[in-house]
Amino acid sequence: MKRMGKILSLFLTAAMAASCLAGCNNSDENADTSSAGSKPSSSTDYDIYIYNSKGENAEQFKAMCEAYTEETGVKIKQFSIGSGQDHMETLRAEMASKNPPTIFSIQGIKELPEWQESGRALDLSQATDPDFKKLAEAIPENLYLSTDGTTNYGVPYNLEGYGYLVDKQMITDIFGEENTEAFLKDARTSTYEEFAALVAALTSYIKEEKPSEVTLSGNTYTMNPTRLNLAAKLEGVFSVAGSEKWTYGDHTINVSLGAVFTSAAEASNADDAKLDTLINPFQKYAQALDLVTSNAVGERGPSFINSTTNGYDQSIQNFADSKAVFLQQGNWAYGNIEKVNPDLAKRLTFLPVKMPIDQTDITAEGMTVEKFNSSIPVYVPNFYAINAKATEEQQLAAQKFLVWLNTSETGKKYITEEFNFIPYDAGENDQLDNPLSQSILEYKNQGDILPAAYHGAPASWSSDVVGLYLMENYLTKEEWTQADYGSIAQYAVEQWKEMKNAA
Repeated sequence: MKRMGKILSLFLTAAMAASCLAGCNNSDENADTSSAGSKPSSSTDYDIYIYNSKGENAEQFKAMCEAYTEETGVKIKQFSIGSGQDHMETLRAEMASKNPPTIFSIQGIKELPEWQESGRALDLSQATDPDFKKLAEAIPENLYLSTDGTTNYGVPYNLEGYGYLVDKQMITDIFGEENTEAFLKDARTSTYEEFAALVAALTSYIKEEKPSEVTLSGNTYTMNPTRLNLAAKLEGVFSVAGSEKWTYGDHTINVSLGAVFTSAAEASNADDAKLDTLINPFQKYAQALDLVTSNAVGERGPSFINSTTNGYDQSIQNFADSKAVFLQQGNWAYGNIEKVNPDLAKRLTFLPVKMPIDQTDITAEGMTVEKFNSSIPVYVPNFYAINAKATEEQQLAAQKFLVWLNTSETGKKYITEEFNFIPYDAGENDQLDNPLSQSILEYKNQGDILPAAYHGAPASWSSDVVGLYLMENYLTKEEWTQADYGSIAQYAVEQWKEMKNAA
């Protein structure tokens, strides 16, 4: 996902801009006081240099590095990218510098080949620290950073997932407390047609004050006669960040890829004939996106794609202010929502992103329509890679740091409590304080997950190509037609082919 595209919460921006790029050492000559989005410190007084591409946890990442230095005496220079900063451009510049990172971020297999071919990414089987070798060998094969499925080049940052965020109290205020849990259970397994009918009914409830009955998974739920409490604040069914291409480019289109691909590697190796099978799923993707954006807070048009009026921050604010029933986001958004409305944050859970997929659209092994519409994408977004061209001493220090991060009490506390991450090795018996992380873990444990197949598409295809096309041609358009759905699907497939064949 395009993590650098995320905009930090309005309440955090000023504070984090001043602090998130500071070096982990406390001595003045090692401190980097530049603001987020600038270049890393030029300091060379460190033992290892860690490059972090998840800018939203920059402040916590810095504190974690300081904790490691305090416990071990190992000096760390760290850098986290800023909001909107080009991750790969910045990383390439750092790798070409005199003092490149010892540990760096790789965002999935579409970035891996560059670092494989340059000899920068260490094959983890070549590691020398015994504890690190044990850690690396325990990483499940389906979580490898690998182009061949056997050679692993990365330690997962975490697991992430996304879907429609919903506040349980909002459901209570619309359908009654006695129906909340049953409603959420049935909404999770509902068909696209049932969900679309729910959206239409909610829009009538919000815009025209018309309560009605809705059916989900065969069970009927009745809206309260009048909009009460949180429901009285509603302005739309969905909160949508129209200016953020990654939300409907990367993430929404990725859901449709789950009808055809079981993994990013399979998507990466798809030939033209396989890509042609995406036409129907992409048409269904466009239809689902039409449903969401035409029932959102704010109408489609120029202001809908304006970053100053309808960006990431505004979508978070609208949802946290109970102006929308649903927000398509991931567990990474929890911290920003919590800063705005901590009570609401504690009540959140996930529902799947629904699409009108038919069984005839599905070619992915083991996938059914029922499973497709009951699942959410769960995946590893980022990996820690070790620079194979660093000195042996630096490589060993990097391995010891990654062992500490993933096995020590302090390191694990930062992962779950400060970063609000789901540990990549979390299991059925783990209980996480973050309700969104716990919700994702429940989907994972039940096997109701979709892959991040978009990571296997050509770099920038999903967001900067398809997402931009949608932003410029459709999110400013009041009405979409069946012909529009077909045009969107055709464009997405043809651009994938063109970019793949040009590589």
